[in-house]
Amino acid sequence: MVAAECDDDGAGVADSAPVAASRAVAALGVPAAQPATLAIPTMVVQMPARPTTVLLTQEPIMQVITDFAFESIWFELPAECGRRADMRRPSCVARVARFARFPRFVASALLLGCAVGQSACDERGKSPAPAAPPKVVRSATTAASQVSASRATATTSPSKPAPDVLNVSELPDEARAATPANLEPAFKSKLVIDQAQEIGPAGQMSASERGVLMINRADELQLAKQLASGSSRVSERAHFSLIKGGANDFFAVARGPFLLRGKAYWVKDGKLVRRAQDNSTPLEILASDARNGTRVAGADVPNAPAHAVYISNPLGDDAPPRAKLWVEGGQNIVLSPEGAGASSVTVANTGQDLFTVAIDARSAMTPMHGRRVHFASGKAELGPDVVMWVGSTSQMLSEVFAVTTPLGVRAFLPIERDTSHFGLVMLDLGSEPHMDPKTVWRGYPNGIDVAPVASAAFCGSAFVAYVRPENAQPESRQLLELAEITEAGLGRAETVASALGFANVSLAAATNSAVLAYVADFRTFATQLRCSHQK
Repeated sequence: MVAAECDDDGAGVADSAPVAASRAVAALGVPAAQPATLAIPTMVVQMPARPTTVLLTQEPIMQVITDFAFESIWFELPAECGRRADMRRPSCVARVARFARFPRFVASALLLGCAVGQSACDERGKSPAPAAPPKVVRSATTAASQVSASRATATTSPSKPAPDVLNVSELPDEARAATPANLEPAFKSKLVIDQAQEIGPAGQMSASERGVLMINRADELQLAKQLASGSSRVSERAHFSLIKGGANDFFAVARGPFLLRGKAYWVKDGKLVRRAQDNSTPLEILASDARNGTRVAGADVPNAPAHAVYISNPLGDDAPPRAKLWVEGGQNIVLSPEGAGASSVTVANTGQDLFTVAIDARSAMTPMHGRRVHFASGKAELGPDVVMWVGSTSQMLSEVFAVTTPLGVRAFLPIERDTSHFGLVMLDLGSEPHMDPKTVWRGYPNGIDVAPVASAAFCGSAFVAYVRPENAQPESRQLLELAEITEAGLGRAETVASALGFANVSLAAATNSAVLAYVADFRTFATQLRCSHQK
């Protein structure tokens, strides 16, 4: 390659003052042997005019021109990727980089520029990549069958090992023995999933036995009432009334309220507030230390006063947020033990007491605390706090959920299992907080944040709805799936909806059915889950 300079019309000409290139390099303080450290054979050539350096390589990579007097560097790419010109004149190609007052960076820039230029030229020679196949919504059952097929192919072709890719329900806790297809019983769902109906824009919502309750920015509650219930054993279109207002009238990603005895509880502007669901009472402020962006929880326990469990703000810069219990007519009670924190809290009903479950999301680990709360004469009595389980890394948006099932209390947490696996863990908590509960994992193809989950007991069993990525691609769509909670773990998943993203999911039991609501793609939807054995 040759270093050259161009005149006003772009033609290359040579200067007339021969000076050794090595002397010019030394004058700037750059070691003369610097190119040798890059393992590139070099040769110094005396050229007329301004000092230049020429690199000769065994394999042509590109022409590199350095002008040490002007402390500039310019790359001429091969295969018609560039052309030679004067770096100093506007009529020619502009200089690629100028390292003023840093001549020692020239050697590093040479290596970087060669790699970039060669890569750019190689990309031009490649054929265009084939178009991506259309995305298809798949259930967990279909994915599992494809996993089995891929494993069978890998067995017959040992020269092509199967890739190490996490698939749905492929984690060891859910591994199942191979069963011939003709002996596997046909899946019979206990539910009829009706077709979802759009009821309004994305907003703060919670499902109830009567429909879906939404809160607008003016703290007014609206009910998308369930109008009719299907009676056939096949899926029908769900029927709900519509929510009034546009997208700007609601908070699209706010946590849904906790509903208890005709009133709704939620966090607004750092305060725990409540209001009657029919707007018959003004907004009440119950506590002034609530943490924004957190969910309020509770359970309708007989003989228990109105209450709400929430996350409070830290008392200081170094103090963690904590879980608290508000009881009507009493003082607020701290549920978190001394020295522990809480980032999310949920509550299950044991029939007599509250079963509170809280997590403390940290970058290194996620402790899960459990505690029973008993009410006697309207006063709360706290049971011992138990660290039931310690999970891996979680985020501040991670939430824990719990439900009372015919098999006992179950807790759910979408979380990393290790550095390369993410999924939904279900913990068998029974009726009393205890250490080392049985855990069952449902693997996700990739991590997800936010990861909504909702659960409820109806139709003689209990079910959990969760959102997971459809595949391992970063831009993958998301699936809302529903699975039965069984003694062995989680049953076969049924796909309810697919969307670019889900912000919230809520599930509430009703008579011989349940109402499932979700916020997806800036809209709010609702559907009905009917018992398949219902006549």
